[in-house]
Amino acid sequence: MADTPSFSLKVIASNKVFYDAQAEYLQIITLTGSRGIMAHHAPCIVAVETGQMSILKPDGERITVVVSGGICSVANNRVTVLVDTCETAEEIDIRRAEEAKERALEQLRQKQSVGEYKMTQSSLARALTRLEFSSHKKHYI
Repeated sequence: MADTPSFSLKVIASNKVFYDAQAEYLQIITLTGSRGIMAHHAPCIVAVETGQMSILKPDGERITVVVSGGICSVANNRVTVLVDTCETAEEIDIRRAEEAKERALEQLRQKQSVGEYKMTQSSLARALTRLEFSSHKKHYI
């Protein structure tokens, strides 16, 4: 795998730098669906949606995490991903995610402004993504 071209990848969450090294492949969820990025990808900036992000390291190891809202910038064989949250399966608090899901579902049942409704939908999406990811973590380790 050492012959496969790589690129510089930096993944930054609001509370930490999650990854800062070379990568062979990055898969993210964007507004238009799943997008794969390899070495020498065309320059672009895309919105990152809540979902799973997967990194293939040059040694063949794959890291899969769940991220929420952000942007991804690609230029000059460097990729920077800025997200609100980035969590491994081990970091997800299942009880807290269940509570967040129930809270969001209850809020959706109530009358809300358009802005509040969109924020509640986003909270529900994050909770559901965390729960799904943590329930399938054995597939990613």
